[in-house]
Amino acid sequence: MVEHRPGGQRFRIVRCARCDLVYLNPRVVSVDLARFYDADYLPHRGESAWGRYAPVAARGQRSTDRARVRLAREAVELRAGSKVLDLGCGRPSFLAALVDATGAVGDGIDVTDAGWIGDSARWARVNLSLHQGELRDVQLDGRFDLITMWHALEHDYAPLDTLRRLRALSAPGGALVIEVPDHDSLTRRLHGPAWAGYHTPRHTAMYTPVTLRALLQAAGWQVVRQSSKGTLDPYVLWWLGRQERNGRSLAGDLEGDFLPFMLGKALTLPIAGAQRWIRLGVQTAVAK
Repeated sequence: MVEHRPGGQRFRIVRCARCDLVYLNPRVVSVDLARFYDADYLPHRGESAWGRYAPVAARGQRSTDRARVRLAREAVELRAGSKVLDLGCGRPSFLAALVDATGAVGDGIDVTDAGWIGDSARWARVNLSLHQGELRDVQLDGRFDLITMWHALEHDYAPLDTLRRLRALSAPGGALVIEVPDHDSLTRRLHGPAWAGYHTPRHTAMYTPVTLRALLQAAGWQVVRQSSKGTLDPYVLWWLGRQERNGRSLAGDLEGDFLPFMLGKALTLPIAGAQRWIRLGVQTAVAK
């Protein structure tokens, strides 16, 4: 058992003796969870959180999006008219980049519209539709050639049900790409209860490669590839864990943190390059 204490609040993380899954117990009641995704929630703020360094941060996000587009196109062939669903799209920069690169028709779903509502003109595309709500409540047209979940499954309150629903929405030959934090990683072992992958109470389950594969198979997916190399720079998880350990809030302007952040990123580039062999915090899975 691990106790995670963000902002002085206490949350208990346990491991199932039967299946080895690590999860939050008890969880915040789902109807009360919205207050943890307020206007200061960093992933929804995007580059604007970094003040005058926002243009540099935006370039970093574009680099991440390009890596995700490459992984998506490796998972399945996409062409004009292919249908793509990004579940937990947040700020839909990846989906917009994929639509622009391939001509695919993209649907993005998130439980909150905070990631796009303040800049809706930026995401305006004929073949891009954004939906606020739960997967079970959103009306979707047809089946999808590609489904992606970038750091979304760990937030899900009913992951098995979600993955089964996605299986039913997958077109013949379609693929699912998932990226989540890796509970087997070196960063988790070094940071202990302060590991950013816990991110309580927003993250409800923390997956190892074994438990992620087992969950996908239980939902009817066949895992065709797993990797300890993700699209999210592992230094980001490391930096977030350091802020957690130091009791730092990430609300408000982070402009003063940007240069130290970039210095640390540069110094750890050789380590980041070794993530194919060392589990540094992020994992991906491709299933069909």
